[in-house]
Amino acid sequence: MATYAIGDLQGCFYTFNKLLEKISFSTSNDELWLVGDILNRGQNSLEVVDWCYNNRQNIKLVLGNHDLHFLAIAFSLKNLSKRDTLSKLLSSAKLKSYIDWLLSIPLLYENDDYVMTHAGLLPSWRKDDAVTLSRSFSDGLLDNPESLLKSMYGNNPNQWHDDLDKDERNRIAVNVMTRMRCLDKNECLDFKYKGILNTIPENLKPWFSFKTSRNDNQLLISGHWSAISFHKHPLGFSLDSGCVWGEQLTALCLETKKIFQEKADLKDLA
Repeated sequence: MATYAIGDLQGCFYTFNKLLEKISFSTSNDELWLVGDILNRGQNSLEVVDWCYNNRQNIKLVLGNHDLHFLAIAFSLKNLSKRDTLSKLLSSAKLKSYIDWLLSIPLLYENDDYVMTHAGLLPSWRKDDAVTLSRSFSDGLLDNPESLLKSMYGNNPNQWHDDLDKDERNRIAVNVMTRMRCLDKNECLDFKYKGILNTIPENLKPWFSFKTSRNDNQLLISGHWSAISFHKHPLGFSLDSGCVWGEQLTALCLETKKIFQEKADLKDLA
């Protein structure tokens, strides 16, 4: 049995299948960790979601910002934008099944050696803090998805405080675990910079360059930041290598730390 973590799929079904062939992935014996954003922007979101749903027993998935955006659209809380490529998925006869499945997906997944979220973890959080926030968000998503999806939008609070109320805690949990790239010296989230590491403004640093308050030895698996491509950093691995932008899809074998990559298939691109 092998365990592979794969970066942001974003509807890139044909590239995904080629990468699975390259790693000789077995749906009977192997396990797949997906860092979120399995849909949108690419041309084949329906096919990706259907594959993941049909193989959900072999998959560990966390929610990304595009997955949450899809759920908000499905509950009529947001409208499709010109850049969204979700029409086929939203018209599927299995839409309700897909929605119910995605509502059960957490913001964070872990085992003894790794922690996975879509964008990362706030350096000042202990791991138990992040787990508690993920569970609270998941409970709300199952209990009252419309209310939670509606209240999760917004850039504030952009800094963690122990006295945040429930809605604020859910919002910052989403913003950290699905949208974070850079922080200032006070660990305030910056939502503007999306570029490469060499041109980060002087007042900001990548979230993974801060000293962490976590007292465990688990490595972090994330995606989301396609501009930096595959990146091994002091806290773990960032796996979004920009497949949907014509670059590559990346898989990391968690047992061996070996990297596999597949060039984007043109059938997946807009």
